[in-house]
Amino acid sequence: MTTALAVRVLGPVEVGTTDGPVPLSGSLRTLLAALAVDAGRVVAADTLADRLWDDGGLDAGSSTVHSYVSRLRRRLEPQRPPDGWGVLRTRAPGYALVLEPGALDAAEFHRLVAAARAAAEPVAARDAAARALALWRGPTAYADVPADFARAEADRLHEQRLEAEELAADLDLTLGRHHELAERLPALVAAEPFREGLRASLVLALYRCHRQADALRTFEEGRALLADALGVDPGPRLRRLHELVLRQDPALDAPEPPRPAPAPVARTVRAAPSAPVADPPGAAALRRPPLPVPPTPLLGREEDLTRLHRLLDDGARLLTLTGTGGVGKTRLALALAQRVADPAGSRFPDGAVLVPLATLDDAGAVLPAVARATGAGAVDGPAARDAVTAHLRPLRLLLVLDNVEHLLDAAVDVAELVRTCPDLSVVVTSRAPLRVGGEVEHRVEPLALPGAGASPREVLASPAVTLFCERARDVVPGFTVERDDARTVADVCAALAGIPLALELAAARVRVLSPRDLLTRLDEALSGGRRDLPERQRTMQATLDWSIGLLDEPARRLFRRLAVFAGGWTLPVLEAVEGPAVLPVLEALVEQSLGRVEHPSDGARFSMLEPTRQHARRLLGEDERARVAAAHAAAHLTLAEEAYVGYQRDAQVGWLRRVEREHADLLAAVESSCAAGDGETAGRLVWAMWLFWWMHGHLAVGRRACEAVLDVPGLPGRVRVRVDLALGAMLFAQGEHEHAEEVWQRAHRLAEAVGDDEALAHTTAGTGITALARGDAATAVARLRTALPLAAALPAASDGPWLQALGHVWTGTALTALGGLDAPRRAREHFEAGLALARARGDRLTTFVALYNLAQAEALRDPSAARRHLHEGTALSAQVGDLANLSHFLDALVVLGVGAHDPVAGEEAERLATALGAARAARETVGAAVYGFYLRDDAQLAAARERLREVLGEDRFAAAVAAGRALPVVEVVRLATGAGGPARAPGAAPGLTARAAPATAPR
Repeated sequence: MTTALAVRVLGPVEVGTTDGPVPLSGSLRTLLAALAVDAGRVVAADTLADRLWDDGGLDAGSSTVHSYVSRLRRRLEPQRPPDGWGVLRTRAPGYALVLEPGALDAAEFHRLVAAARAAAEPVAARDAAARALALWRGPTAYADVPADFARAEADRLHEQRLEAEELAADLDLTLGRHHELAERLPALVAAEPFREGLRASLVLALYRCHRQADALRTFEEGRALLADALGVDPGPRLRRLHELVLRQDPALDAPEPPRPAPAPVARTVRAAPSAPVADPPGAAALRRPPLPVPPTPLLGREEDLTRLHRLLDDGARLLTLTGTGGVGKTRLALALAQRVADPAGSRFPDGAVLVPLATLDDAGAVLPAVARATGAGAVDGPAARDAVTAHLRPLRLLLVLDNVEHLLDAAVDVAELVRTCPDLSVVVTSRAPLRVGGEVEHRVEPLALPGAGASPREVLASPAVTLFCERARDVVPGFTVERDDARTVADVCAALAGIPLALELAAARVRVLSPRDLLTRLDEALSGGRRDLPERQRTMQATLDWSIGLLDEPARRLFRRLAVFAGGWTLPVLEAVEGPAVLPVLEALVEQSLGRVEHPSDGARFSMLEPTRQHARRLLGEDERARVAAAHAAAHLTLAEEAYVGYQRDAQVGWLRRVEREHADLLAAVESSCAAGDGETAGRLVWAMWLFWWMHGHLAVGRRACEAVLDVPGLPGRVRVRVDLALGAMLFAQGEHEHAEEVWQRAHRLAEAVGDDEALAHTTAGTGITALARGDAATAVARLRTALPLAAALPAASDGPWLQALGHVWTGTALTALGGLDAPRRAREHFEAGLALARARGDRLTTFVALYNLAQAEALRDPSAARRHLHEGTALSAQVGDLANLSHFLDALVVLGVGAHDPVAGEEAERLATALGAARAARETVGAAVYGFYLRDDAQLAAARERLREVLGEDRFAAAVAAGRALPVVEVVRLATGAGGPARAPGAAPGLTARAAPATAPR
């Protein structure tokens, strides 16, 4: 340290100047410590007294404190500066210790650790961590100050020291220093045996030193210690590591030494108005919806917002908002996110993302949900944490995880995410805290109530009554509280415990009840709550019971049955479940705040607040639940099968958007049908959804659904054939071509046995494209030529016409791969035949598959025609939301562009590099290439990439790729096609383009 005065607390408390140590008595050392724990901030004289004499045995008056301060001043600054005391300053209502930067070792420790977490280059990060840890002069901070405040601060610093040790260990592993770590860590693990992060680093270091037995023994020692001392098992991270060590997973191998990323690239990307730093998420990330904006203002929460904002400013990075159900945790979290995540000048220039978790039932699904919401694509399994971490580490982002109370096993994953992503902050809403290191809990209390003796003016000014009255005016615009009714309204709010949801539900009743009548009915209902729940939850449930008691029997019945909907519903779907007379009953529920309605551009959509839905679920008996679940599944089967037909025709875009919104309920229908043993409904559902899963990249979800249906006993043969067809499609799209062929061959044999001609056409074509993907062009040609007449013989209302169009395109692709003198001509004939059939039906998928192949065929002979085909296919891919296909078209445009501009230079090179970045982002979002039957020349693509890198230089090339990864899809299309106006499909048939994006999706 280079300052004139240095204060050291990371060990015994010491003070030094350029002239040497400053001796302090025990009392002055305690006073210095009492000021140092709040260095730079004012410490009230009363607080100092409490810290100095916490045993209460001495006079703690202000004059005594001032005397101690005067003595300490003379030690720190023997000669008073002309402009007043510089280090220990008087500031009402107390004193402040003001030190130069770097003068307090604890503050310097915090700065260096933060620098280590923020450093993009691991070597620099490890150096900062080493310098931070070197500041410690013993195992305990404030070691010679026995006061309670010092012990509490020492405990806090000790925890931060251990976090720094864990960070240093992680960095050593990243840098390949496992041998050093294997020597250094055992003593630290022995001293901190319950610290699982340190133990995990030691296990991995030993394994990388080829000491697998020692690694397993270290894990087992920790497992036994946790079991004996605490009665718990190791956490998920340590358990996963143990499994990987046992199977010697290659993922544990030491990584290649990281290459430093040039700082100018990060700056260039950061400067973009809404682009994340270096390696931002892809097209999907920038298509994520903005934070929801509630329709009514947040009332009575300004104090909460101010405190939460201050906590974030002070460095809290994991904030958990806890409180009873309905207290308004989500509203408060959203308001906080809106306030702090404004990209202009914000500490979160990459914005805020809401991740709703209420519909999840598995803690292992939390990280995949975060991945989807933030644009990291489809991740699953043991690698999910690493994939999400790698995606979020460069971002300065606020993540809001909503409704975590039923997923507390994911707490370690959330904490690890915060620990390894230095610029990520997480706000969690949960009924219970996560109980992990670094967590700051903020209890969201019910709204403040007026006091017993409050005047009418004070009653109306209280937050709870204000909210009640505002919501009452929503249903009765002229609602006012007369002076005589003020106390009654205060009593209503008190009976509802100030819980916002309860207040809103009650306020909706003023359309039929006066405040006095309301209070009378409320008292009756509130007396019957469950006694095994906390008081506020009893009140919440009693409020809901009372609200339902005001309904007639049809409304109560509908309320219960709405619990089966996982993601909301439209009126037509609800009518399919409940019958055509349901609208008036639904309207009654919405009016009484037991249901919600939103009005997006394609029509009204209804939902229930999650606490309300949970209450409805409790009221739904098992028999009734089974009946309504069956009706729910049947309605969604009808929707899914209608959508399946639409995917193959000109209504594709509308149906894909509609099914994306209904996806949660469609999956719930599959799950409930499987649970009920109704394999036929479940099987028909997955068959109706496979093409949606294919085009929108939900491959892992679709695969799991198919596998679940195949486990249902007694699955009819014709249904099993279709489930195998769907499963084969998911496997093929995920790149498991041999496995897909096995499944499709199994389906082929069963289709022959049950006489399913449509399935035979599918399986014959399917095994043809797997042969094509495996490089067996001769077999592919033979099978696809066999499939064509099978498809042509099918009825017009079947999949036959669609398969016939695709079959022509695939046959042309196989002929191209097979080669021969006449192959180009015959292939082109098939491509054009397939394209004509697809255009006639408005089928974008087959159209862009044909266009890709035609572009490849035209690339050398007529580059302009090839470019037109690729432009149209790019726009069509974007219209249907098929990011995997979009990536193929962008790559092809890059290859074509580099070849057509020889030498390529200037703006054109930068545009092509940007397209490369967009292609990469689209592909990563889906997580698979999907179109394994395309004949790609990856060597040409690699050569084009290197040519662009050579022309632009490393920095400009990297900046352009990063910019492409950050582009929204509509901008990607404009970039690729060179269109200045709205993205459309150049060269498409007039009918196809006109029908590409209907104003409203089918309902």
